[in-house]
Amino acid sequence: MNQKKYYLLIITTLFLSYNVTSQNVDTLETAFRKGRWLTGLSGTISSTTTEVKTADFKSTSNNYGINIETGKFIKDRFLLGGRFQANQSSTSGSVERTTETFYIGPFSNYYLTNNKTGSLFATASLGYVRYKDETQLQLIQENGEGGGLGAILGLGYSYTINDFIAFDLGLNVNLFWVNIEQESLPSQTITNTSIASNDISFSFGFNIILDDFFF
Repeated sequence: MNQKKYYLLIITTLFLSYNVTSQNVDTLETAFRKGRWLTGLSGTISSTTTEVKTADFKSTSNNYGINIETGKFIKDRFLLGGRFQANQSSTSGSVERTTETFYIGPFSNYYLTNNKTGSLFATASLGYVRYKDETQLQLIQENGEGGGLGAILGLGYSYTINDFIAFDLGLNVNLFWVNIEQESLPSQTITNTSIASNDISFSFGFNIILDDFFF
């Protein structure tokens, strides 16, 4: 079983098992109520596959990142807001490579149940991504930079320890399509190329939920 099918199986199992167990939980007032504000900070640990279409090149590496988001519940259990995400990936060996991505865009969360202790949720976002990489291969160095479209889809569980604090655990898929300008040194050759990147990551973090914004 390949990695993507494995993660898909995890998501499906989590979703089905939660639906079964949630039938036995009393539905009390949820913390995710209309008019409240949520601000969250989370981290990710990922396995990333990057494909350069024009060069028939593919690599796999570990990466980490942070995610900051804030939004308002426009109705019970339906959150709209903005998200900023930064990721860095480093590969060592015969090829030394560092890749950074910065993402910003609107997002929405939907919390599936009305339980006071927490809920399974789905998240989706579409926005702008900025991409930068540095690659060192013996005496050749290549630097690339550009931007494009990004999409983030995810499924997770938010556990509320009280009416104001919640802890999240989730599985996200980041999809990036960018056009970059790449410079090769010492020849100073410049080429344009397209990159498609898919990133499957586990996320963990905490949220603060308030009746009013901070000010």
